[in-house]
Amino acid sequence: MSLSNLEKQQQKLNKLNEKIKNEKEKIDKKLGHEIIKLSNFDYSNLDQNKIKDISKQVADFFNLNSVSDNDENTSKENDSNSFTNVSENNNGIS
Repeated sequence: MSLSNLEKQQQKLNKLNEKIKNEKEKIDKKLGHEIIKLSNFDYSNLDQNKIKDISKQVADFFNLNSVSDNDENTSKENDSNSFTNVSENNNGIS
């Protein structure tokens, strides 16, 4: 592959990375705005420490739910595996 093709691909990659960065920023802004709007926060009461506290609470909530969801999925998988193992052990035994 020639150097100019590599340079073109690098430019495309840089543009794509910039688009991804811009989309993430849009999502960050929309998410923050929605949380503030739905929580009826007064902008004048939001200082840097309050924003960090709220962000931590939201993150903790989602992390807790994520762990809970994973536990449920693991439990369901274990239950289905247990049933499969029992039925496999009973094959050939009447």
